[in-house]
Amino acid sequence: MALGLIARIRGERETVGIDVGHYSIKYVKVFHDANGKRIVREVDLEPVPAGSIINGVIQRRDSEDVSTEKGAKKEKDGFDKLSEAFSKLMLRHQLDENVDVVASVNCGAGEGGVLVDRLSIKVPKNGNEEAIIVQTAQSRPPFDDQDNVLDYEVVSREGDEVKVNVVAAKNSMLESWSQFFIRKGIKLSALDVDIFGLLNSFVATASDEELKKTTAIFNIGESKMSVGFIQDGKFHSVRSMNGGSLNLIINKLSSSLNIPAEKCHEIFEKQDLKVVDDVAISVIEDAMKVAFEELMSQITFGMRYFSSAEDSRPLERILIGGGGASVPELVQYIKEKTGIETDTVNPFRSVECDSNVVEQASAIALSNIYAPALGLAMRKF
Repeated sequence: MALGLIARIRGERETVGIDVGHYSIKYVKVFHDANGKRIVREVDLEPVPAGSIINGVIQRRDSEDVSTEKGAKKEKDGFDKLSEAFSKLMLRHQLDENVDVVASVNCGAGEGGVLVDRLSIKVPKNGNEEAIIVQTAQSRPPFDDQDNVLDYEVVSREGDEVKVNVVAAKNSMLESWSQFFIRKGIKLSALDVDIFGLLNSFVATASDEELKKTTAIFNIGESKMSVGFIQDGKFHSVRSMNGGSLNLIINKLSSSLNIPAEKCHEIFEKQDLKVVDDVAISVIEDAMKVAFEELMSQITFGMRYFSSAEDSRPLERILIGGGGASVPELVQYIKEKTGIETDTVNPFRSVECDSNVVEQASAIALSNIYAPALGLAMRKF
């Protein structure tokens, strides 16, 4: 139900997070009362049609004027299929015009359109800071691509040295998604990337003690993996690992155990190795460890990137999000290999849920699915 004028005057508001992932579109609505309390009012999802999104870009025909035989139906492209799925989801949820809507897309940081890094730049006294930052960033790969749209955030200034977080997004990716939401009649307050939704879900719900710990948050998706780092309670940087994903684990298990990918997903969903018939648990555990070893090499790569930053501190905590959070024994494996405290991202432990919509226990269990969308819905404006 839409909030009335009196409620908005009192300081109450609603925000919606929409996370478009590899397999599904996730929707979370959060109610914010005048005292800052947050309550999850709605959660929902709709499957993403196969092949409608590739590397973060909605698949469209080269031309709208595709010739077809007279009377024949025009074949649907990725835009048409995704549009239908999105319409099904939104028909189940009424959006008030005063609701802030933030959407994220599964393009991965550094993969498919978004690059993020921290740079230290010398800015002489009385120099044009903005111009120097942009020109310096544009002179360094991977920010030197002509199709990039650049933005930055100043982290600190010490003398003539300015530390900035630089973000570059592919113009084609931004155009693809902005046009999609415009055509669907959705007025976005922001367009984001799934890893940032996951990071915000942690920062918005973590305790002061948790925020003090230097933390790596790995978003292990179906086909991509990225990692974001939190230091001193604030965003530090993001990196993408091309070789790490849930598919890597699935392919290894399917090959070594001679089981279909669907059975691997069943293992993850039920958190139970016994769903594989006629295979000893010890054999499945050995196969899992072999798959984990390859994934671990990518996790180590991400950790080395962070440790090479001149202002980084030793990691104190690792959190796993995305589909990887549902893989049995993975958290314990990473903890044993790194010697670092490891857990899953689970913001629903700290946010109340409307019992008429979703049970708290169910939301916690599904946190790996809905955490990015919840993080988007808790953005401040």
